[in-house]
Amino acid sequence: MEERTRILSMLKNGKISEKEAERLLDAIGDNANKFSETKAASKIDVKNLVGKLCIEVNSADGDDVMVKIPLKLAPLGLKMMPKQTYEQMKKDHGIDLAELLTHIDEIAGELDEDIVNVNSANGDKVRIYVKK
Repeated sequence: MEERTRILSMLKNGKISEKEAERLLDAIGDNANKFSETKAASKIDVKNLVGKLCIEVNSADGDDVMVKIPLKLAPLGLKMMPKQTYEQMKKDHGIDLAELLTHIDEIAGELDEDIVNVNSANGDKVRIYVKK
């Protein structure tokens, strides 16, 4: 709670922008702000999964993210994802990670190309693939 107050104070005093404040608030978000699609995560059979699910996001703003999750931990990664990020990927790029992960066990062994590759008009790039 103290971090939230500090961030709001910095915003009020003009030390950070609204966008920066939003990003910081998301970073310290509580469990209510996390995506918890346990139904989808519980459907994933991880026993025979080998490799890593890689998610690369290169934004035109310079906010780059590279996540490498061992496939056996992919359901946990989904549970830990901020809800806003999950919803934004779905809304802006049509990427439903819960649905993707539900079927990853069926296709992981056969993948030799990108699962998702988005190059948006504003310069944002999203790439999701399995590295064996």
